[in-house]
Amino acid sequence: MRRHRALAATALAASALVAGGCAATAPEPTTTPVAVTETPRSAPAVGAMAVVGDSITLGVSACGSQEACPQASWAVGSEPEVDSIVQRINDELGANPRATPIARLGAGVDYGVDSVDLIASTGADLVLILLGANDACKPTVDEVTPPAEFAAQYSAMLTGIAEALPDTRIVALSVPDVLRLWELGRTDPETVAMWGASPSCRSLLAEADSDATADVERRAAIEETVDAYDAAIIAACDAVEQCTSDDGAVHAVRFEVEHVSAIDSFHPSIAGQAALADAAWPVVASAISP
Repeated sequence: MRRHRALAATALAASALVAGGCAATAPEPTTTPVAVTETPRSAPAVGAMAVVGDSITLGVSACGSQEACPQASWAVGSEPEVDSIVQRINDELGANPRATPIARLGAGVDYGVDSVDLIASTGADLVLILLGANDACKPTVDEVTPPAEFAAQYSAMLTGIAEALPDTRIVALSVPDVLRLWELGRTDPETVAMWGASPSCRSLLAEADSDATADVERRAAIEETVDAYDAAIIAACDAVEQCTSDDGAVHAVRFEVEHVSAIDSFHPSIAGQAALADAAWPVVASAISP
């Protein structure tokens, strides 16, 4: 049975495994009571986990500097305040999976496609994917990944992973709401100046305090592009049997000022990483439930 989008955050979806075969011959009736006990279903093992992502997964700017800080990662971190996915798997299942972040600064969906062999080499039982922000956040609008291209590459990535690791569960997470980042910083002169001095994400953050028609339309186009990415992620995941989509849960996280690093006013802080872990956990729990 194909695993579709995750259920609400308070529920764990169970996959029904239907086994075909011949019916056994019924036993003769007996008047002797027979005690029937049901064997509990245990959660499948998660011995290895791979996480495909970008600087967010690496915890960049979360720990007081612009350096990567994997211990604060929403997925693989050890920071108690984050309560990362790997920590929650440990708490819920008593497992301590080997977690491999396959992530790179500036990574887009093409990085995921190029990393299929590396993902396969981990032998992961569970693969988490958080990509797409850098496809929308580009130095220029012309460099933004077109939605149709994003959709084709995301589908190729999921298909490649599924073919290489046919028993692996895959969790496809939506793109964080990058427009919310602009909303939080647009009225702060220091933040606007910081964004203006950086070549990163100018497709969205250039002229951040401008209400000129061209700038308003440019931001709206980026928002529409990210929405199209999220729709493509759901569609690509629905086409792969062992994939579970978050149905937009990560995108729905409404960041506040405390969720954004004061170092660069761009990447998640420790509180922001924790918010991402909170949003991702229900769909991960659904994917690994028996």
